[in-house]
Amino acid sequence: MSRSLKSKLGETHTRTVIKAISWRVIASVTTMTIIYVLTREWVLTLGAGLVEASSKMLFYYMHERAWGKVGWGKQKHPLENIQVTRELEPQDREKIEQQLRDLGYMD
Repeated sequence: MSRSLKSKLGETHTRTVIKAISWRVIASVTTMTIIYVLTREWVLTLGAGLVEASSKMLFYYMHERAWGKVGWGKQKHPLENIQVTRELEPQDREKIEQQLRDLGYMD
């Protein structure tokens, strides 16, 4: 499957996890910096950062997957409503591939 087709169909679980990790690193470093500036205690800073990062990654993942199931605000795929009423023939494949090329899904 081409990269543009995957991006138009939605996110994979791996992509959601990587996004959660990258955002958590940024957000947790921010939180830890604030805690350290206010307390000057490394143990408290690291402990709070670890708990905060792991719990928020889990909640972010669940939030993203839940939103992935909500259809509101998503664009429909242009080929979504094609009804197949018979066995596809080789010339059908050529037509489908041409439509996919025209839509930018295939090179």
